[in-house]
Amino acid sequence: MVAAGLILACARIARASIPLALLIVWAGIRAMYHSFPLRSLQVLLLFLMAGLLYAAARDLSDRHARIVGWALLIGVGYEWSLGLLNAFRIYPFMSWISPEHITKPMGFLTHPNYWGSFMALGLPLTWALLGIPTAALVFGLILLTISGGPVISAAIGALVMAWPLFGARIRLAVMGLGAGSIVTVMTLHEWRLSGRSEVWSVALPEIMRWPILGQGLGQWRQWAEDYNRELGKFFVTLQAHNEPLQLWFELGVIGLVIAALWVTQGWVAARVVWRAAPAAILPGSPWQWGRAPLERAWVAMVAVAAVNSLGSPLFHLMPQAMIALFALARVQADAEALGEPPVIRQKSSKKKARRVYAERQA
Repeated sequence: MVAAGLILACARIARASIPLALLIVWAGIRAMYHSFPLRSLQVLLLFLMAGLLYAAARDLSDRHARIVGWALLIGVGYEWSLGLLNAFRIYPFMSWISPEHITKPMGFLTHPNYWGSFMALGLPLTWALLGIPTAALVFGLILLTISGGPVISAAIGALVMAWPLFGARIRLAVMGLGAGSIVTVMTLHEWRLSGRSEVWSVALPEIMRWPILGQGLGQWRQWAEDYNRELGKFFVTLQAHNEPLQLWFELGVIGLVIAALWVTQGWVAARVVWRAAPAAILPGSPWQWGRAPLERAWVAMVAVAAVNSLGSPLFHLMPQAMIALFALARVQADAEALGEPPVIRQKSSKKKARRVYAERQA
């Protein structure tokens, strides 16, 4: 029953992404090899539900995608407000705060890194819908997390948004501001990645036990709990804080190869949107200066997710995973709508791309 239901659900997901459907099927086969451990079954169910939502997002109309974008922005604004209160040592409805995180924004996401990752994903959306001044307020509060991953990924997202809208000087200014922010935060925090490298070095011999097949979906946490129990203290984090590494640990080289196909699919779609979507600032009031096409925000959000996943358990945190998957689905949908052969083949096709975009909006 589990196998049959999994295959039927994956057939629906395959309409949006064959590699993602194959990855879920492989995760199911790997779990079946060990008679479906409870942890694997739980994570597999979440994985499957996320895949179905991803497929639904892929089929949304532009109008409904924009509505979802505004709904996500409301969530970003809510967490931003809580983070601002945290910066002034105000913690509404939060019963316990770690002393080391006093004055750092964290909201209801419980940790500055998780809060910052969520806000970094929302920064391009804020830029596109509300303009650069509001996005700057978001970036400023992300800096207060003193957390490397969110600041690095937010800087990348800002650069992706700025690149098609401005000339060389402003691009360099954005790059300089981003680089300066990263160096400052990493110096205040620590360049040793908060012990991540030590955890990864401990995990490598365990990965080598099952390098091809992996140990099964969700089994990193089981291994971490067992390791910490034997050690007598907390050392190995319950997630790897590096999604490719955890994928290798759990689904092996086979999983990595399938995931690489999914990444390639997303990369191709992003390139189509990058070349075809309008590269112009949209009109708005002065406080909305810098508004940009939503199609470019989805691409920037995917870039943020890709960078942040190298140092954060992005796809194991539901708010972040939801936004990242939705953005990727919209990039694919926009690529199909904008990616007519003439637009893809011809490099000097901005006028034609704008015409396609105008017809699509009409």
